[in-house]
Amino acid sequence: MPVRDTSSTFQNWHIGRRKAVWISVGSDLKFDARRDLDDVGATCIEVHALNKLPYSKLDSKSVGIKEGVIFLTYSSLIASSEKGRSRMQQLVQWCGSGYDGLIIFDECHKAKNLVPEAGSQPTRTGEAVLDIQARLPEARVIYCSATGASEPRNLGYMVRLGLLGSWNIFF
Repeated sequence: MPVRDTSSTFQNWHIGRRKAVWISVGSDLKFDARRDLDDVGATCIEVHALNKLPYSKLDSKSVGIKEGVIFLTYSSLIASSEKGRSRMQQLVQWCGSGYDGLIIFDECHKAKNLVPEAGSQPTRTGEAVLDIQARLPEARVIYCSATGASEPRNLGYMVRLGLLGSWNIFF
């Protein structure tokens, strides 16, 4: 994980924003997130792998996650249980209304096909990245990728940059 992700998480922790959502490409990167948080002295922040948790409310008595980082993959973002409960619903419920914590899109180029070429459909991943930003309008968003966009349409999911509208940029 880039240092800006971990230091931003730790800075927000210190000012009372005790929840963060960290989305990346592989579940094994949770261990890198933990290591990087430790490296900046944020040993107090727990990192919870969403794919290891039940589809119930994260802050329920049985699961008990009140604060920390929920780490998930883009695949988990679009996942749902056999009973129809989605990970998206689960995250939005955990964050709560008025959530102004971080959403970190690591390797965010995974959402590049929100605005596909003519005749194609947007990917579920691109739609989910857009959806979580719409459902948590006060969240601070970090987009991270070492992979550049080959065309401006591949930045369509980056709504908080204000390229396609009047969203504010949050740092």
